Amino acid sequence: MIRAVLCIGFGLGLLASGAMAGPDNVAWPADYKTSFINYYNGDRTANNEQVIRVFANDIAESGAMADGKLPFGSVIVAELYSVKFDEDGEPLESMLGRRIIDKLSAVVVMQRGEGFDAEYPDELTVGDWEFAVFKPSGERVEKDVTSCRECHHELTDTEHLYSYEHLAR
Repeated sequence: MIRAVLCIGFGLGLLASGAMAGPDNVAWPADYKTSFINYYNGDRTANNEQVIRVFANDIAESGAMADGKLPFGSVIVAELYSVKFDEDGEPLESMLGRRIIDKLSAVVVMQRGEGFDAEYPDELTVGDWEFAVFKPSGERVEKDVTSCRECHHELTDTEHLYSYEHLAR
């Protein structure tokens, strides 16, 4: 009986002490299209078969504009669009030299929260950002986000964002 009480108490203590690692920390921001700023649109450099649109909430935007730091509560949303291909399987480009969008295929959300890096090894820390992938409908996709963390890990001078210069305009 005492052991059970201690185990329950310890478990509750862990929950209260800080965030557990993982995409479950990231909430679907249902209103991002109307309440976030769309600060970047372009061909995705990490994938030549995608176009990206990036949005930030007011917390991230005000932090970037004030002191360049994105505080806890910052949320970045990236809409990933597939592109159209020509008959040779190459991405179609407009007269402007930009890929032509086909359809919205996924929405990646980065959310910054205190302690979000705590359970990750040093090589996967990203300034307390966590990542989650959603379908365009808002349904969570169960995806290992290790590759996201690996890719953003080195970006210490830009708040772990590739699009930071566009946000901190």
